[in-house]
Amino acid sequence: MTAAEVPARLSLNTVSVTLAGSAIVRSVTADLKPARLVALVGPNGAGKTTLLRALAGLLPMTGQTVLDTHDLAGMKPEARARRMSYLPQGHQVHWPMRARDVVALGRYPHGGRDPSRLSEEDSRIVALAMQRTECLSLADRDVQTLSGGERARVMMARVFAVEAPVLLADEPTAALDPRHQLAIIEALLGEAERGTLVIAVTHDLVLASRFAHEVLVMHEGALAASGAPAAVFTPRLLADVYGVQAATISVDGQPVMLPWSRT
Repeated sequence: MTAAEVPARLSLNTVSVTLAGSAIVRSVTADLKPARLVALVGPNGAGKTTLLRALAGLLPMTGQTVLDTHDLAGMKPEARARRMSYLPQGHQVHWPMRARDVVALGRYPHGGRDPSRLSEEDSRIVALAMQRTECLSLADRDVQTLSGGERARVMMARVFAVEAPVLLADEPTAALDPRHQLAIIEALLGEAERGTLVIAVTHDLVLASRFAHEVLVMHEGALAASGAPAAVFTPRLLADVYGVQAATISVDGQPVMLPWSRT
């Protein structure tokens, strides 16, 4: 049984992050269940990326974060890498590597140390991850020759290849055209439907409204609201948190709120 087949629950209890003497994340508490796509939203500087990096083990934090029954603070890096995959912003690759080999790095926590000498099972998982992000045709391309959008899809495939039960993605649809934005968010939703807890930072409130099971709204480092998108995204919240006035339209009978003007 792979890690992704073992659902994971992530509980945050008064999680805070202080950097250079400044409180960037302040006392965030949330209980995040498996098989959910959670959108982490909020204005620039709200603490979204900092919180995600802390959960990934890249920044120090206080408070308690429990993955199932395991405190993340006491989890060995190797075990954490198998249980939580992380997609940072930027999608930078600093070496000339084939796209397939970049995706194969997702198997490293499971023993796939050499991308050119993967087991048959690891190779199957890599190919499936690339299919899910529509980048299999790029497999033999040097990743440094790819467009920003193509590279973003390759890096998302790398995260899928980890097959971790918790997937952290920081702005996964940035730099993508509308069709591939939808393809990536649908792929993330598919991961959630397979049991993965997906936490994705996004500035696209329309995508969050349509696809997320739950949204966490951060404002000035704190959690301002959480719950189902229809309950959380209100004109009052957009005015208070984002400083914008919203317009509401209906698509297929579903209300959609669009940031329309500054307040």
